[in-house]
This record gives sequence, structure tokens and C-alpha cells, in this order.
Amino acid sequence: MPPSRSDTQLLVIAAGAVIAAGVLVAVVLLFATGRNGGPKDYEPFPAGLASSLRSDLRDGGPYYFPDPFGGQRSILFALENGDIVALSTVLPGTKDCHIKWKGQINRFVDCHGAQHRSVELDRYSDFIDPTGENKGILFVDLTKKLPAPEPAGSAN
Repeated sequence: MPPSRSDTQLLVIAAGAVIAAGVLVAVVLLFATGRNGGPKDYEPFPAGLASSLRSDLRDGGPYYFPDPFGGQRSILFALENGDIVALSTVLPGTKDCHIKWKGQINRFVDCHGAQHRSVELDRYSDFIDPTGENKGILFVDLTKKLPAPEPAGSAN
């Protein structure tokens, strides 16, 4: 027996209600999670507890940290003389030759395969908050890029 006209209307209304509810949930989630993806302006950000970062770097070596603002200013954290440095992932003097850490050879390697030490790489300003609620937290300022202390090719 074919469905009656009232059954068909009921199914159409129920399907419409389910679709409307789904759209409503999607809109609520969109507004609740925000579409902006984070701050639009770069500002110093907390990278973590400095003592933990230092310990991780001592045990595991340098590691990659993506740009927390979604841009192109990613970091390679490393240790220089026991101090944490936030290295730029772009080879000094270039716009798009990226640096990677190669633990097998204990060196940073650029897009051409050349090896580098951390002191040959640009870095971002960082500081450890000495007091207050952020005591011991390492902050990195991606707006302040500093030149490499020993440019590649300089005497050791």
C-alpha cells in the first residue's frame, strides 16, 4: 500500500527539521570556536616553562615550533651555551630557503644541503619572565628578528 499524503508531508517536515537543526548546530559551532584562528597582530607569546624547554632541548636536541599566529615565522628552538634560543627557520639573506635540524649529523641544514651551526642563524628576541604569575615562562617576540651572531663563513 502506498504511503498516504499525510505520511509524506510528515516525512518532508521531519527531514526539513533535521536539516535546519544541523545548520543551526554548525552556525553555533562556528561562532563558538571563532573563525579568526588567533590574534591578528604578532605579540610576544609564552612558549612554555623555560626549565622544561631547556631540559627537553638538552635531552632531545633542537626542535621545530610552528608559528603560533599562523604566519610564516616558525621557530627552531635550540640551546647555545645553555641558553634557549628561538631560531628563524629561514636562512639569513634569503626569503624562502628553510632550515631544518638533522640530528644524525648534529647540524642545521638549509634548502641547498649546506650545514650550519645555530650561531650562524638569525633568531627572534626571547626572554624569561623573572617574577609574577608568568615567572619562569619563556616568551618569544616574533616581531623582533635579530641577526646571526656569527654569519656563515666567519671565523670560528
